[in-house]
Amino acid sequence: MWGMDEWEYVEHEVVTDPKGRQWTVALMDVLGQKGDPDMPDKLLEIQYSSGRYFTLVYSDSGALQRERGYTSLAEATNAYGNLLVGVIDGSVDPSQPVFREDLED
Repeated sequence: MWGMDEWEYVEHEVVTDPKGRQWTVALMDVLGQKGDPDMPDKLLEIQYSSGRYFTLVYSDSGALQRERGYTSLAEATNAYGNLLVGVIDGSVDPSQPVFREDLED
């Protein structure tokens, strides 16, 4: 089974929130990923439609809690830094999942 830690990230860090829970905060460049061999190409096309770069937060178990796409690396890097700080200081609670709403069923 494919795990979140098997992706290639531009940056990623394991951080602890104020409640003592650990989360991985990551910045991914979707282009050039080897990716999950079971992921259909159609799903990748949908991902690219909201941006090439993604910020992600996932738990130790690999459960994806947050994701957001960005079209530029500069914008994504800034968002990644803000997300790191937010998880550490408690202003972002990854236990409340937030996902993109632009995916088609």
